[in-house]
Amino acid sequence: MFEGSKIKKLIAQLNEAKTESAQTQAATELLTYGRSAYTRVIDAFRNRKLHQPRAKLILFKLCDASYLQDVLQLIGEPYEEIRRTAKELILKVYRESAAQPLLDYLKSPDSNYRMAAADLLCTLKSHACVPKLTTMFSESDSELKKHIIRILGETGGPGVSRLLVTALADNSLSLRIQAVRALAVLKDPESVTPLTQLLTEEDTLLKRALLDALAAIADKRAAPMVLNLLKDIDLVIRQKATECVIQLADATIVPDVIKLMRDKDVNVRRCAVDVLNNLRDPATADTLVNAMKDSDWWVRQIATDALAEVKGENIVKFFIAMLKDSSDVNIRRCAVEFFNKVADATALAPLIGALKDADWWVREKAVTALGALKDKRAIAALSGVLGDSEIKWVIPSALASIGGPEVVQPLLSLLSDNEKRVRVGAIKAIGKLKNPETVSQLKEMLEDKEDEVRQEAVNALKDITGRVFKPGDGKNQQQQQQEPALKTMMGYVLPEGSIQTEAILVLDLCNSTGIANKYGDQFALNLTKKLTDTARPIATKEGCRFIKSTGDGFLITFPKVPNAVRFSFTLMKEIAVHNKTVDESAEIQLRFAINQGETRIDAKGDRLGVATNMTFRVEGVKGENLISLEGGMKKEELPLVNRVLVTENAVEEAAKMEGIKTRLVGLFELKGISGLHRIYLVANTQ
Repeated sequence: MFEGSKIKKLIAQLNEAKTESAQTQAATELLTYGRSAYTRVIDAFRNRKLHQPRAKLILFKLCDASYLQDVLQLIGEPYEEIRRTAKELILKVYRESAAQPLLDYLKSPDSNYRMAAADLLCTLKSHACVPKLTTMFSESDSELKKHIIRILGETGGPGVSRLLVTALADNSLSLRIQAVRALAVLKDPESVTPLTQLLTEEDTLLKRALLDALAAIADKRAAPMVLNLLKDIDLVIRQKATECVIQLADATIVPDVIKLMRDKDVNVRRCAVDVLNNLRDPATADTLVNAMKDSDWWVRQIATDALAEVKGENIVKFFIAMLKDSSDVNIRRCAVEFFNKVADATALAPLIGALKDADWWVREKAVTALGALKDKRAIAALSGVLGDSEIKWVIPSALASIGGPEVVQPLLSLLSDNEKRVRVGAIKAIGKLKNPETVSQLKEMLEDKEDEVRQEAVNALKDITGRVFKPGDGKNQQQQQQEPALKTMMGYVLPEGSIQTEAILVLDLCNSTGIANKYGDQFALNLTKKLTDTARPIATKEGCRFIKSTGDGFLITFPKVPNAVRFSFTLMKEIAVHNKTVDESAEIQLRFAINQGETRIDAKGDRLGVATNMTFRVEGVKGENLISLEGGMKKEELPLVNRVLVTENAVEEAAKMEGIKTRLVGLFELKGISGLHRIYLVANTQ
């Protein structure tokens, strides 16, 4: 009785010790009580009366070989901290001596003990256990077999692969998948044949596991069998099989891939040409050339990329011939794309000829390809198409790439162009040339009506002169006196610095950068123009107070939240009609964010302040950053496109609207805005 009280008191002292010396003294006295101390330390630990670090201090000093069975009994404890401490003791103190006793726990009726024992044996990797595990396998039920397979896969050893291969024929699908994953860990080349034989199975999960295993083993013998899965009905399987073949294959597989290039299914041809692309083997060139005539644009694009890597005189001649193909614009597009990747002097004349092509894409890409050639013979040809409204905006960059005094005059002529982006491009190009003779013309651009143009002029002048100019430098007195009147004429009704409470809407054209990179800037510009032409009348109808382009979208303010919500769904409805009439590549997808708050008006009528910044942040939120709330969405439920999100400030007004339904998304951190913010998704139920 006295001993128990003394141990209990020492445990309390250990738990409450404020200094290291007091902790050491209590621990030293506890250790003198041996097994009695062990039992009471575990009880205190279990009942949260002894902190884990101090319980570990005692247990690691006290538990010698005689305590092994006691510690093993703790691996299935309900209290996670005790289980974790017991596992740490086994792995650091007992190690190999614990392996054989752990085998008995694999047969425990308690699933916690079985799982803990399997985890520990996987970590210990005791080869001494392999014979017994092999014997146990034939006598076990399906669940125990799965544990044994996992342990053997981590441990390895003689005969393990053979046993796992036999498990591939088991009636239990989950057990077979476990065996496949274990063989992937072992990476035994002898398992390649039995694994590839299973590739004809119908189960998708099994095929995924098989592809992962064959990729891990990395034996080239598997490539022909894996290649057959490029025809699988499941998209994920086709993609994984493509990646696996690319990893395993060499040029010997090319004949089999060529056969797939003739398949009627475009998805099969896409996968096949992707394989050829990544083989980077000159022997594939003829097949890739034939792929240029495929009816699918993606097949042609991948083939173009692959041939750009292979290059070679014959391939260049082939693409030059394609550039002159008057029968198929898609062939000419691929050809001009090739010469944007491969700068070859022999293509100069054909590319100059392409500046007169009927297709704007071909003309635009011909301009950039000529710029990449850096051949001064192209300057006259580029100057001759400065009046082409569809491509003139890319000409300044091409001329700057060529360089020399000969390009200065054509660039200066573009400073008076009606299009802002043409003037901006010309100024940037002139800045790169750093020709001092252009300074006076650039100073004139400091008075341009567009902010972006004026700022680029400032940048170019600094590059050339080293001086910092500012918009307005050089104005005469009469111009300065007229400025206030001009402001009034331009409709700046609200005084600078005034505060307005408004509904703030941010609209974004999704993936505009990706679209521009893939299809060209002109293509992206056409989509933006379509969006602009559709959005502005709807915004006007809803009484918008302010609208500003953000490049790939708009910042718009309305008197009330319902105006912003109606604008969003009306615009999406109109765009949906447009999307049904165009090719998939020309479809428009949108994101909206709506907030309500105070905005501060600057001299140009722009809306500034925290409420505006917050709206921009809400527009771009992603599911991966969602902090879930009860009643909210899961991360994967948040739509990526065609969505309308509203803040807490706006949701109440939106929810009152007829035919409108709101749903909590969850909490988000918004960069530059303190705290966590509830965001809601708005849906139109009509």
